[in-house]
Amino acid sequence: LGRSRSYGVLAREGKSLGIPGFLMSRARRLSGCGSCGSGRPAVSVELVQKLQKLNGEIHTLYREGKHTQALGVAEEAYALASEAFGERHLYVASTLNNMALMNKLKGHLGEANRQYSLAMDIYKDQTGEEHASYATAVHNKALVERLQKRPDEAVRLFSKALDIRRKVLGTEHVDVGVTMHNLGSAVRDLGEFDRARELQEHALTILRRRLGSEHLTTATCMNALGLTLKRAEEYDEAIEMYQKALGIQRRSLGLKHEECLQTLHNMAECYVEKGDTERESAVRSEIMRLVDAMQKDDDS
Repeated sequence: LGRSRSYGVLAREGKSLGIPGFLMSRARRLSGCGSCGSGRPAVSVELVQKLQKLNGEIHTLYREGKHTQALGVAEEAYALASEAFGERHLYVASTLNNMALMNKLKGHLGEANRQYSLAMDIYKDQTGEEHASYATAVHNKALVERLQKRPDEAVRLFSKALDIRRKVLGTEHVDVGVTMHNLGSAVRDLGEFDRARELQEHALTILRRRLGSEHLTTATCMNALGLTLKRAEEYDEAIEMYQKALGIQRRSLGLKHEECLQTLHNMAECYVEKGDTERESAVRSEIMRLVDAMQKDDDS
């Protein structure tokens, strides 16, 4: 299970969620008019429908955990969109986000960072910096910077994304809570535990209010706050937070789920740091029991 960590980073990735309606309208207007002076092929209804189909395939493969296949489809969509709309188009930025996400999930962090940077530049040019899409691009890049062990840059980018999201979306928006949560985790990486705790507690308040106390995103924020409390040697508070997160995960997912196992693992490590070997042993025994049960379920 690896070392204690905040399981399930709250990414809120800026994935392509469908072909914007204006593309279909544009396709209908330009169909049959040649390149219309653009130097590129006309945008046909068939092309936009093809992109819609590819987008659906990407999402299906992503949900199934088939990231290599999803990346291949995303690359095909990128090539088609770049040729049709030009490399600085907003839809091209969306396809770059898809490719970057798949590369990140495959562990290709350098390529993911490069693609997120390209998407961020397109959004900056096309929408300006005070726009939700640009904020999402900055947030996505910050996630990769943190994975690449560059917490200072991650903090800078998360802070920038947070400022934009507060201004554009309002202080109580879910995306504000998500970015604040991730900023807290990056600040924790710098060893600033008091500030990290303040950010994550504030984020948790927003997520509880907007999503509810039983939402899995709320549980993920609790898990991350638990890790911050553990690093600050506030072991009892950390364990309490892990227990609350586990309760939500158990009710939503059942105990035989990797998110529950990770929370139990985090809890066991907290007992290690606290010196409570009896409770640590009990939690690790529960983990092994659940793992055995999951393997039996797979075999059957």
